[in-house]
Amino acid sequence: MDSPPSLSQLVETYRFDDVVALWARERLEHDIVVARVLARAVVCDGLRAQSIDGRWANPPHKPVEFHGYPYIGYTARPGSPMSVLRSSALNHLMAVVERGRKPDLGWLHEEFIHRDDFRRWLLEQKLPLPRFWFA
Repeated sequence: MDSPPSLSQLVETYRFDDVVALWARERLEHDIVVARVLARAVVCDGLRAQSIDGRWANPPHKPVEFHGYPYIGYTARPGSPMSVLRSSALNHLMAVVERGRKPDLGWLHEEFIHRDDFRRWLLEQKLPLPRFWFA
């Protein structure tokens, strides 16, 4: 008989900083190392991170309305799914990757990663699926 899924397997999205903390704990690596890997994944490899989710931002069948922060549509590679990120978050991710700035998870707290996007990126990179999300 199959065992029921763990609660973490039922979670569709985690905030960027939660993925960093959970994956770092599982890998026994420092949060900064994992945050740099994820920043590079978003900026260079096409991992989709989001600041806004159209499913929750507006009523069904209505276009997404952006209120507050300036947002940027970003894709690392042609044909990759587009991320919609706060411009300050994308600037910070690019500074981490291009200029070696120390990742500040406070800047990235509002961004989230969808489970399917994370799985796709991990498989493309030939990385093992982490137990915290895919046990």
